Amino acid sequence: MKIIYQIILIGVLFLGCKEKTIETKTSESISSPLEIVNKRMEYYNLHNFEKFIKLYADDVKIYTYPNKLLGKGTGNITSIFEPKFAAKSIQVEIVSQMNNGNHVINHEIVTENGIETKYVSIYEINDGLITSVRFVRDY
Repeated sequence: MKIIYQIILIGVLFLGCKEKTIETKTSESISSPLEIVNKRMEYYNLHNFEKFIKLYADDVKIYTYPNKLLGKGTGNITSIFEPKFAAKSIQVEIVSQMNNGNHVINHEIVTENGIETKYVSIYEINDGLITSVRFVRDY
């Protein structure tokens, strides 16, 4: 429960972000980190791996909150998500969301093969790409 309070505190500190236009690796012009994360969710649910992976920095780092490194790089993400997208076995629902500057915090429910898992996900966006993600999972 202490971790959830820490996440809420982080979220409160991040309220009131300033928006700006960002160019991503795709040809799309996205105006904020929040829009980048929401595009990620859209491509996730459409199982569009090609567009999904272009939203990540090549050296993206994935953590279990706060700092246990689970994987690094788009190759790691590809090995996890490409087969799931091909099988169309996974969906995400954003329950709530907040952002400030280059951080977006989501409360998400991921459904894979009918099994729901709750996450608090903290996305860091730099230069128009997701550079790190920290997951707090309901185990």
